[in-house]
Amino acid sequence: MNEGGRILSPSRGGLGWGWGDFRVNNKKSKNIFKYSYKITLSLFIITFAYLLNTSSLAGAQETNPDSLISIGKEVYNLKGCSGCHKIAGSGGDMGPDLTNEGNIVPHDAAWHKKHFKDPQSVVPNSTMPNLSLSDKEINALTAFMQSLRSVDLPKDIEGTIKLAHEKLDEARKGIDEIKKSGFNVDNLEVKYIDGWTHLETINNMIYTHNLTGVSKETEDAINLAKEIMEDVHSYKKELEHRIVQGLILIVLFVIIGVLVFIKVLTILNASEQASKAVNSK
Repeated sequence: MNEGGRILSPSRGGLGWGWGDFRVNNKKSKNIFKYSYKITLSLFIITFAYLLNTSSLAGAQETNPDSLISIGKEVYNLKGCSGCHKIAGSGGDMGPDLTNEGNIVPHDAAWHKKHFKDPQSVVPNSTMPNLSLSDKEINALTAFMQSLRSVDLPKDIEGTIKLAHEKLDEARKGIDEIKKSGFNVDNLEVKYIDGWTHLETINNMIYTHNLTGVSKETEDAINLAKEIMEDVHSYKKELEHRIVQGLILIVLFVIIGVLVFIKVLTILNASEQASKAVNSK
């Protein structure tokens, strides 16, 4: 009511919401909505940027060699690897000493990853259990294994060891190729095993960091690989010779067959002519 006792309509200041109030409050609601929308959008952008930055940092940490090595060392300890393996004099004796594992030339990243996924697929007689490691754990352990070097190998020795492995790998392929052709390759297999014995001796030298005689072992392995490849080439030449002989025999049989066929036709033709001559009389 106003001062004079009249009832005022809500729009003019009485009880309730008048149209004018509604318009005022509607404008306020719009402003509040716009303000809230901006705040929400800003918070969303900030949160998204934070998550993106966090994931980028995590990815950078995972790909950082030092971080991977550190994580790999933790995995090594958590999985109880030291119960079987020794590093710098600490650990068990059931497995190989890993103090200089990073110096074992053929044990590259691919070798380690395959070994951690399925030990027996790389080392058939290995007693190492399958630990069901995740890809991240495998990558980290691989980095840790490759970092284990008490002293770096001299570059010339490392190069000759790589060459020995490459030559023996080439010899292995040659032996397999000849075997498929039906040759007896037992003598080549013996030489191949001897070559790998030299390489295993080299690995043991590296594990113990006693490189005395490593050049001789490497040279012997390379020479055996060369002998195998010389034998492989001899087998290949013999195979080519056999193929040529086979082709010559085939050609001879074809020629003989053609001559026999011609001879038979000649005899049949002569017999037919004689029979016609007798009948004409």
